[in-house]
Amino acid sequence: MALALVITARNLRPYFLSYPVGVRTNTPLKQVLDRPETSGRLIKWAIELSEYDISYLPRTTIKAQALADFVSEMTGTTQEEVPKARPWLLHVDGSSTAQGSGAGIVLTTPQGDDMEFAVKFEFKA
Repeated sequence: MALALVITARNLRPYFLSYPVGVRTNTPLKQVLDRPETSGRLIKWAIELSEYDISYLPRTTIKAQALADFVSEMTGTTQEEVPKARPWLLHVDGSSTAQGSGAGIVLTTPQGDDMEFAVKFEFKA
């Protein structure tokens, strides 16, 4: 968590210098950074963060009813009817002779139009 705060402070330095920053966390970040017996890296980060006006605030929990109310308000009540798409139909028939092989294909559109195709394979079946 401390590393994330340091990286954010480095990337948003002009904003951190211009405005007071409130960090909402459920970890004791301030106590960890203020402890003198912390590791050298944490002490370095604490010194780097001390130039900003940062206040550490506890993260408040969201009540279950408030969350349920939010979900019910944001859920759309009316849903548009999506027209059900009619499927395309594909019929395939194959044949093989001594001279070669092939296939016949009939593709039927949802409107009932037929498209017929014939394919000759260039290899022996």
